[in-house]
Amino acid sequence: MKQYILKKSISGILAVVLCVIVSCDDYLGIEPKGQRLLESTEDYNLWLDSERLHESAIYELNYFSDVTDLPTIDDLWENVSERAYTWQPQLTNEPLDSSPIWAYSYGNMYYYNAVINEVLESIGGTENERLSLRAEALLGRSLIYLNLVNLYGKVYNETTASQDLSVPFVTSIDVTDETPQRSTVQQIYNHIISDLEEAIPNLPLDNSGNRFRGSVAAAYGVLARAYLYMGKYDLASQNAQLALDNGPNEILMKLPGQVIDYKTRPDIILARKGGGFYFSTIIPTLDLLQSFDVDDQRLKLNYKGLSSLPYPYTFTTRGQITYEPHGLLSGAKDYPNWGIDVAEMNLIIAEAAARSGDTSTACDQLDLLRSKRFLAADYVRFDSTDPEEVLEKVLQERIFEFPFVGLRWYDMRRLAAEGRMSTVYRYDGLGNIIATLEPDNDRYTLQIPMQIMSYNDDWEQNP
Repeated sequence: MKQYILKKSISGILAVVLCVIVSCDDYLGIEPKGQRLLESTEDYNLWLDSERLHESAIYELNYFSDVTDLPTIDDLWENVSERAYTWQPQLTNEPLDSSPIWAYSYGNMYYYNAVINEVLESIGGTENERLSLRAEALLGRSLIYLNLVNLYGKVYNETTASQDLSVPFVTSIDVTDETPQRSTVQQIYNHIISDLEEAIPNLPLDNSGNRFRGSVAAAYGVLARAYLYMGKYDLASQNAQLALDNGPNEILMKLPGQVIDYKTRPDIILARKGGGFYFSTIIPTLDLLQSFDVDDQRLKLNYKGLSSLPYPYTFTTRGQITYEPHGLLSGAKDYPNWGIDVAEMNLIIAEAAARSGDTSTACDQLDLLRSKRFLAADYVRFDSTDPEEVLEKVLQERIFEFPFVGLRWYDMRRLAAEGRMSTVYRYDGLGNIIATLEPDNDRYTLQIPMQIMSYNDDWEQNP
């Protein structure tokens, strides 16, 4: 694939991104060798197919959550995974080190802003094509900001969101522009919602040939997730249903020997890989393993080491079982999706229904998912008329379905804010407690990286 750059360019994308974030005074207006300028509509189309934009997060995000174990941790806590696992205020211990989550997110933002700002002036395409590409970029940027506001801003609270600080809303691709101040949580959500609503009329209806690209259903899916995190459950449910009505609405029954094409999977609405975690194993906690039904196919097809245990499985040794993101299916590439899935939309509808007392709808939505996670002979439908019991079941299914794609940490944040999280403990290899995370702990909101604060010393730091 050709490498493309903007007319205002420097000797590499990473340098551009760094300058955008820290307000460089100037930059070199040169065209790197082996690269060509973004000029045609097709150039921007290929730009959106960048492998970098297929990724939306980094795997260290999972180390914040309560379903990840790290029994090999030492007492130095030097690498990002160990610092995330123990909820350190900073993910790096050197003031000038780049913080991976921040840098990667704003790096991808540069790509999307390039399309948003420039594609309408491109040559060779139709107006509809240019508008469609711009809409895809608005969608991609919205998903990044949804992640950032749920990392560096407090959990959405309607009474305080207009005062709670979040992240800067960067739209410029000109490195000479001044870095904007931190926006509030409310402002970021307003940007996310308005950008998605602007994008929907111009997005493609069908992305079945390439799930990494945008679609109407994908925009509704991101809106559904945003409204869920805002606690606006009716709107979350409505948008989740719109996502299912306008796109794929199928949950796969995964079977041994089944080969799944990640790019065209019928259960994915918007595909995203998880950065380094795309290739990495992870160790689940014993609590997570012990909470599974032993006949759950998600356990059998994604957790390695069960063959060493007698059936029915019991889990007593930390680190004996590992989660394999590629799955254990022969020949499959069943990587977890960090984007938007059909199953997530079903669970959002189920959660909204349970919270409103509509247990029948919630159980029906649970059945759509759970019936595809057990063999027919092992499946028992869940039914209850107790809204609290149903809600707990929905939240548990979210863990089983999305244990290591970043969503668990976001769920922990919102559940802690409403008093549904207990204290989380971290243990060393000998079982000694080395860190605790209480429901009201400031560490549920990440600090702005020291590197960024050093260039923006007038910003207020998170506690």
